[in-house]
Amino acid sequence: MPIYEYECGDCGAATEILVRSIYFRSPIDCQECQSTNIKKKLANFSVAHSEIDTLRALDPKYKRMVEDEVKKSASYADPMRHIEKMIPFDAVDDPGEPIEF
Repeated sequence: MPIYEYECGDCGAATEILVRSIYFRSPIDCQECQSTNIKKKLANFSVAHSEIDTLRALDPKYKRMVEDEVKKSASYADPMRHIEKMIPFDAVDDPGEPIEF
């Protein structure tokens, strides 16, 4: 639901209107001085952020902290280290029954 902002050209009063319908019509007069000299203002907008963006905004060094921790854990967290421990199927006499998925 958008919020439209209007400003009176005569008294300078600003008005915000929460729009809940697609059939909304702009106000005809100022709510303060009843002037018809009303113009729509350029409104601010917001941008949605993910949780990771929120964390980065709290601590600008977040990315570097994560990269440092990944480097520390690289020796035991590397998935490629398991490849060396694998036994090929043709290296054993009886690999067992096939697995059906």
